[in-house]
Amino acid sequence: MQQLRIQTNADAAEQIEELLFTCGAVSVVYEDAADEPILEPSLGDHPLWSKLFIQAHFTSEQGVQLATKALENNVHVDQHIVLEQVAEQDWQANFQQQFSAMQFGPLWIYPSWQDNPAPEGISLQLDPGLAFGTGHHATTSLCLNWLGNHDLENCTVIDFGCGSGILALAASRLNAKHVYAVDIDPQALIATKDNISRNHLSLDKFTIGHSDCIQSISSDIIIANILAAPLQELRDSFHQHLKPQGTLVISGILESQVDMINEHYSCLFETLEVYLQDDWACIYLEKL
Repeated sequence: MQQLRIQTNADAAEQIEELLFTCGAVSVVYEDAADEPILEPSLGDHPLWSKLFIQAHFTSEQGVQLATKALENNVHVDQHIVLEQVAEQDWQANFQQQFSAMQFGPLWIYPSWQDNPAPEGISLQLDPGLAFGTGHHATTSLCLNWLGNHDLENCTVIDFGCGSGILALAASRLNAKHVYAVDIDPQALIATKDNISRNHLSLDKFTIGHSDCIQSISSDIIIANILAAPLQELRDSFHQHLKPQGTLVISGILESQVDMINEHYSCLFETLEVYLQDDWACIYLEKL
């Protein structure tokens, strides 16, 4: 397999990608070329870095030659092209090595290609997919640690921004009475239903849908792993959907954003604890 690596700018990225696939690329990947992290894009926005690397893989030398010639002749932007040989690898094995079983209190989460580490205990099988949430990102890990170390017996829980459904499933496994899994992304709702089925959980213990599915609900716990901007917008809604002295657990927040979020929430919630991991934070609050 051969790899073309192109350094270019965001304006030309779409044109280059289309050209590479036309010439036979089997995959195209974008990478930041100027150390410009995109931490919190607007809802529905998919920004690119101003300067980026585009890596394309080809199975034939003819495809590489065709792409190189096409790039030189048809793309009128500054670019730097490097041709590299890529060693044959077991891509599936390399991918699977990135994910391993994790423990959060009594709860274990493991991928399908590994044995259940707690066959007699509390566990969930969950693979990486199209929706966010495997437990490996710090924000998800922080939320799972909170769930795994608090009593959810007979609680009603809202997982707001459910992604893969990992937090909703975890809450149900940890004895929550009923869980509302809410997301604006249809793919997330599909992933959540699939993961419930894969783990042989009863759909009767879940309500899955957009935010209108909790319109008249007051819950004991809301857990929301999203981003700082929507968390600010949702403060009043969270307050509305919690019972008196209800619990709110929010993450997707950078450590540097904690003071801002706490100040914003202070009129309606008391901050009980802040947990940190890898520059990310999770805040545990109580409704006033």
